[in-house]
Parts: sequence; C-alpha cells; structure tokens
Amino acid sequence: MHFTLFGDWWEAQNWAQQVFWLVAIVSSLLLAILSALSLYELSQAGGTESEHRSVPIFTPRRVLTFSTAFGWLALLLSYQPVGLPAILLSAIAGGLLAAAFTKGLARFFLRMAPGRNLGSEQLMESTGRVLEPIPPHRNGFGKVHLNLRGAPYELEAITGGGELKPGVPVRIIGVIDGRVVLVEPLEDEGYPHEGQKGSRV
Repeated sequence: MHFTLFGDWWEAQNWAQQVFWLVAIVSSLLLAILSALSLYELSQAGGTESEHRSVPIFTPRRVLTFSTAFGWLALLLSYQPVGLPAILLSAIAGGLLAAAFTKGLARFFLRMAPGRNLGSEQLMESTGRVLEPIPPHRNGFGKVHLNLRGAPYELEAITGGGELKPGVPVRIIGVIDGRVVLVEPLEDEGYPHEGQKGSRV
C-alpha cells in the first residue's frame, strides 16, 4: 500500500522534478558522509588546517555543496509558476554561492573539532615520527604522527634542517601560527639536526 502511494506520488512528478529530487537527495547524502569523514580526520589530526596551501577550485566538497544547493533550490522553484530556464539559472547561481562559502563553513566546523583545543605548550617537546616527507629549510610542508592525550594525531610540519623522510623520529621545537609545527630529528636516533641553532620559533 505504502509502495503504491509512493509510486503514485513519484509518477505525479514531471521529469524535471524527478531529476531535481534525485540530485538533491543523493548529493545531500554524499555531502553528509564526506562532512562526517572530514570531521573525523580533523579530530585525529589535532584540528589543524594549513592556510599556506592553495585549495583547488574543484574539490569534492565544493562539487557536492554546489549540487546539493542546486538540487534543493531547483526543486523548490519547480513547484512555483517559474519557467525551467529561470529555475536552472537561479539554482546554478545558488549552487555557486553555496560552494563559494564552503571554505568558511569548513573553518567553522574546524574550530569546533576537539583537537583544536591542543595548545602550544602541549605540543612543545612532543615526539613522533614523520608520515609524509618534510622538505628541507622550511621550503614546504610534510606531516608528522604524534601521540597526544593517548590518541594519535597527524600534524603538518616543517623543518629548518635537511629533508626528513617517512619514519624518521622527530621532536617538536616550535609551533607556527598555532597550525604548523616546527620539528627536528631526534639526535639520539642517529638523525643529527642540521639547523638546530636559530631554528626555534
């Protein structure tokens, strides 16, 4: 009975409304999954997000944000006495506007992430290992793995000495802008620090 009623309702929609329903629902579900995964990754990474890296225009989050806003706005307008061209133009404009604010919304949720509460004093002198290669002489970013509060964290890192490869044990000697850590290799592990003096922040 319920399936029959749902089928009748679906058949009563025109083809454009059916398309808008599908786009809105599928995009919303995918965006919710992506957001949940992103928040989990942020909590594991200590809530850090570098502003030094350029963000591509077409990212999965922006595409899904655009399609979600486009779908719901087009769906709402489709039940109004508005022509299809006007619906599409309005929905596209709304989707682009929503996608443009994606980074701002991500920063808002970033501030709410539990790992964001980590302070510089908690990071200083912490030890861990390199996850992603760290370029030499502060010429780029890599990643380090730390164990803080009994949980693993992945933080973006730079070094003032030579290149640090994955697996190298390191120590945090500075925190830059509260987002990026400055590290040096642990000397007692056979990785002498090439620029220890004058590299602290």
